[in-house]
Amino acid sequence: GWQLPPIDILDKPTEVELNIEDINKRARLIEEALTSYGVEAKVVQINMGPTVTQFGVEPGWDRKYKEIREKGQMRLEEVSRTRVRVDRITSLSNDLALALAAPSIRIEAPVPGKSMVGIEVPNIVFGSVALRSVIETTAFQRIKARSKIATALGKGAGGEAIAADLARMPHLLIAGATGSGKTVCLNSIICCLLLHNSPDDVRFIMVDPKRVELVAFNGLPHLAAPVVVDSDKAIKALRWLNLEMDNRYRQFAQAGVRNIEGYN
Repeated sequence: GWQLPPIDILDKPTEVELNIEDINKRARLIEEALTSYGVEAKVVQINMGPTVTQFGVEPGWDRKYKEIREKGQMRLEEVSRTRVRVDRITSLSNDLALALAAPSIRIEAPVPGKSMVGIEVPNIVFGSVALRSVIETTAFQRIKARSKIATALGKGAGGEAIAADLARMPHLLIAGATGSGKTVCLNSIICCLLLHNSPDDVRFIMVDPKRVELVAFNGLPHLAAPVVVDSDKAIKALRWLNLEMDNRYRQFAQAGVRNIEGYN
């Protein structure tokens, strides 16, 4: 039978150590910059990722005071307070980037599931994300336990593993500027499927009109046909796929199931 490749075939991850002093200095600069613009806020969480660090900022209070004369002296007494509006923080993105000497920053307001604003700042030293470092995480293994086509996509801004189940994606679009890593992402998805599936479980039809991206996979036992580089042949391959899809849906209907897992 087919023997799946071991995880050792992938390189072990090498972690880049970030300078904690620099990270803490940036946290202070964020607080000071916001304060200088009259925005009370505090960095309450720091999540270090391979390329950016996310600073979790908790909005403070907008306070109103009134002057009170007491025993011949004037003092200020707080009369009301309201939370700092999130848009007061987001509107300062360019000023924060300037204060941090960063080319740009990204503000997530609010961070999903948390009562804070996320300020993502590029790291001084960039690290790379090894495919193995994501596959070995609990997040990936949890998806793999229920799906044979789990894919490792990378790591989030806070260093958390990002994995997905292709079976739950009717369509997948990978887009980005030149050199942003589209091909690397696609190769990682293919490698994940090869690591956990035999040629009986998964078949590929690859189309590579540039003749430089996917032709390296020629000779792979999982290929239903050699990598297609001709546009006319690509159209024929897609038409065949459409017919095969319709045929499978008919078989599912006859068997009274909704998907291939139920059919098998």
